[in-house]
Amino acid sequence: MGFYRTSRCLEASIIDEIKAQLLAENWTNVAVEKTFARAYSMQLDENKNSAVICVRASDTNRKKVEIGTDKLVRSELVLLDVFATSDGQRLDLVDFIIDKLKSGVPYFEYETNKSTIINKTQNGRIRFLNIEDKPVNFNTDKSNLEVQDRYRHLISLTCSLGKVE
Repeated sequence: MGFYRTSRCLEASIIDEIKAQLLAENWTNVAVEKTFARAYSMQLDENKNSAVICVRASDTNRKKVEIGTDKLVRSELVLLDVFATSDGQRLDLVDFIIDKLKSGVPYFEYETNKSTIINKTQNGRIRFLNIEDKPVNFNTDKSNLEVQDRYRHLISLTCSLGKVE
């Protein structure tokens, strides 16, 4: 048995929360993935209004709590790539995600057996210190782009657990 470390727990906790919120609101046509490669390789169907959200931990900033100590406070950048099939869906998904995450989400620690999660235990809350979003613009005609790139949006979340490490 093993355990996810903090960055993977942050990522997995956010994925779990987004999946739960999508299910609660009946967004059955939206997949949530952990890796950019898997999200990008999924087939988006414009006729079914399918979409994909990719959640990935990016940069981590660790600041000293005070001079002369080895204690740190973590601030993590988590990126959410939204791959939609229309501009309207893109905007609706971005607003939905931000609305559901803005007050924070439960932080879970994950226990695994090989690659399977066998247990998760809540141990705090993820707070979002900053939320930014912007459309991804390739400066080319949308009809010349792959379906995944036509209606993309990037949400950047600066996260903190508020714990000293």
